[in-house]
Amino acid sequence: MKKKIDYDDWSKDELVKEIKRIKETTYGLVWHRDLPEEKIDILINPDARTPSEMFPNEMAGKPFPVLKEVKTKAIETDKNKPTNILIEGDNYHSLAVLNFTHESAVDLIYIDPPYNTGNNDFVYNDLQARPVQRDDPFRHSKWISFMEKRLKLAKNLLKSSGVIFISIDDNEFAPLKMLCDEIFDENNFVSMLSIENNPKGRKNSDFISICNDYCLIYAKDKSKSYFVENIPKQVDDLIIDDNGVYVHNSGKRVLVGENKFNPFVEDFESAKHYSVYYNSVENKIKIEVEKNIYEVNKSLLKNGYERYYSYFKDRFVLNTYTKSKIVELFENMALEFKNGSIYEKNFSTKIRLKSLVINKKYEAIVDNEEVEYQIDVKTTSANTELKDIFSTDQIPFDNPKNTGLIKILITLFENKSITILDFFAGSGTTGHAVLNQNKEDGGNRQFILCTNNQEVDNNGEKIKHRICTDVCYPRITKVIKGYKNEKGQKIEGIGGNLKYFTAYDFVEAKETDRNKRKLVNQSTEMLCIKESAFELVQEADDFKIFRNHDKYLGIIFHEDSISDYKKAIKKINGHFNTYTFSMTDDPHKTEFADVADKVTLCAIPEVILKVYREIFKE
Repeated sequence: MKKKIDYDDWSKDELVKEIKRIKETTYGLVWHRDLPEEKIDILINPDARTPSEMFPNEMAGKPFPVLKEVKTKAIETDKNKPTNILIEGDNYHSLAVLNFTHESAVDLIYIDPPYNTGNNDFVYNDLQARPVQRDDPFRHSKWISFMEKRLKLAKNLLKSSGVIFISIDDNEFAPLKMLCDEIFDENNFVSMLSIENNPKGRKNSDFISICNDYCLIYAKDKSKSYFVENIPKQVDDLIIDDNGVYVHNSGKRVLVGENKFNPFVEDFESAKHYSVYYNSVENKIKIEVEKNIYEVNKSLLKNGYERYYSYFKDRFVLNTYTKSKIVELFENMALEFKNGSIYEKNFSTKIRLKSLVINKKYEAIVDNEEVEYQIDVKTTSANTELKDIFSTDQIPFDNPKNTGLIKILITLFENKSITILDFFAGSGTTGHAVLNQNKEDGGNRQFILCTNNQEVDNNGEKIKHRICTDVCYPRITKVIKGYKNEKGQKIEGIGGNLKYFTAYDFVEAKETDRNKRKLVNQSTEMLCIKESAFELVQEADDFKIFRNHDKYLGIIFHEDSISDYKKAIKKINGHFNTYTFSMTDDPHKTEFADVADKVTLCAIPEVILKVYREIFKE
């Protein structure tokens, strides 16, 4: 990273000359002062390596990016389902705000950034905001500069077990791989998928007909991440056992016991490290996490339990499945305990995702039944789907991603309540796929989509569309509520909830009544986003209470109102995550001692608190 220039000791003539040079520079590294990016650049330290280094200590006079809800665009069909979020605006602005609300809170990030083909697909925000052409000598550096800033912010949002998927083609694959190696660490590189998105090959390809794109996969911390087997097996690979259950042709396999194939345990907090204690008389298991292979729970042994653990050469190795999966198999009577090992009786009917993702249709076993299963990641299918939703013979968005691809990626996660972020949301494919999958398996996954509202002309077509308001939002709305397809057939909606926000606004860290009102309102919305609690239960002059199912969010805008807030929550049966704006660093534990069983005191994001103290100071 190039070191910032210090102009303090420059002469007047030198400064004039430098200003002239900057004004004449047109290769895109000078940002327009009126754009959100410029304002956010003032706030964010681009060289920061940790979230604590990201924002400056002094907020005086500096803009604070906020989100603003468009309440007329909210959708609610089921209060028991999570509230999804769509943010319209510059994704750099959106990511900055999400760093206040979702730091280390996102499980999966999927993005499909502009491929920088030179065909007007990538607009760099330089002084002219013009598309980057293929013959531009700074084409790659502009794209890398653009991506670097966003990926650094995105990394902070991932949980320690989180994973990011990035679709890309040949134009920027190599620079992107090197950039991600630097940001996420090359040791956290998981794999590269080759995705057959165009089986017939592109007709305009030179030399070789290109039929695939790529998807780079990086973990936040590879030692804490894992994928489950999620591709259904073919009928021919399975047999029916005595219980009428499909099992693998090979019969049983060892899950816990001596294992020379799995890696040694390096992180004892891993979900795949544990010992199993089994009581055959009572048919009960206990899961223990032990840090030494010779560390034995003698109490359980005395009570009739036998210990099972995975090892090789006197060292722990990772188990094949997570703790929750082994418990699930036990409850389904799919385990056999024999000769110091645990075997899986009903061998998995799914396989691991392969690095080569090919379109195919075959007879598979799903939920113990023979079904026709299809892997469909074709761009043509994505186009057809979008035409159908919008009841048109024209594609409202060029090169949308296939929901089939996103389904494959999100089902790699065992947890069905994960948070999924796409900050290049485009036509909204990721949101559509999440809604589909929740409907299919009863999951409670939440998506956050970020996209600009740039006008697109669809390869010269006369009809122009704005990405967010004319494509992404209508698509999600139609999927949730239902629509008539191109043939006039009524397609039933699959349900879901959505909140719509814009990312164009800032709060200036200056002491004015307008800024005070604005900060209180906008910070309230962001804390609601953070807690996913949007139902207003009670509103007073200096506090508000919101609900998320059986959990509550309390926001106190002045510490003098703590007593009034406590009186209010004592009348409500439930637990309250409570945020208190304060001019001091006092956590107020003493004031909440009498309601400690009802309240969890939460820290307001540091940047918000800094702005609050700046504009509310006496």
